[in-house]
Amino acid sequence: MVNLLIDIGNSDIKTGICGAVISDSKPDFKVKLLSRYPYSKSSFKKDFRKNFKNINNHVSKYSVNKIGISVLQTTNRKFITDFFIKNLKTVPEFIDINSVDQIKIKYKKGLGNDRICNAVAAETIFQNRNKLIIDFGTATTYTLVSNKTLTGGMISPGIKTSLNSLISRTSLPAIPLAFPKNIFNDNTKDNIKSGVLYQSLFAAERVITEMKKKHGDLFVIATGGYSELTYKKTGLINVIDRNLVLKGINIIIS
Repeated sequence: MVNLLIDIGNSDIKTGICGAVISDSKPDFKVKLLSRYPYSKSSFKKDFRKNFKNINNHVSKYSVNKIGISVLQTTNRKFITDFFIKNLKTVPEFIDINSVDQIKIKYKKGLGNDRICNAVAAETIFQNRNKLIIDFGTATTYTLVSNKTLTGGMISPGIKTSLNSLISRTSLPAIPLAFPKNIFNDNTKDNIKSGVLYQSLFAAERVITEMKKKHGDLFVIATGGYSELTYKKTGLINVIDRNLVLKGINIIIS
């Protein structure tokens, strides 16, 4: 029996499977990633149906116990619920602030469900310390968990979002994202790469440094599609886990 885990972000959908978390000394947090694919908000239902065929090819090999979903656009919940009742005969569980009992949350309205999942996974897996989760996705989000409580954070434009904004508003060329060898360079493409990536890196390092002044034992976790780019360039991030949201979903629904 496995749980089907689905993370519907701002621009991508990730799916994975994992066994239920059992309350013992060494629970299994390993997630098998099934797929990751982009979607368009304007054609979400069409994209979801199309890509579910690939997911179903994997899921059909297993007996699905529960379906857990973190979705940022709540308007699609009815469609998703009806879809899984029809196709897998299972009512999905949607993660929200009321689903969680693993941590306390001190945050006003509007907290993203993906950040809740990140916080729960971080608290469960990396215990007995203060944690800063940096999610390098469409937005770069910072979430602090202190004394088993999500106390807040900050949101900034993501790496690819910054690049797209720059390219769309100038005559600069589109480029692939990779750190150039040097910070200062003598060609436009490397200037763009350096500007976008080092801006994000230096911002993350400064935030970490400032938060460590208040929380000296701070444990920093990077996640999200662009986390690896930054993780390789700094010594201030303790660990990278690109499946943190999926792990959080599994912990919450188990």
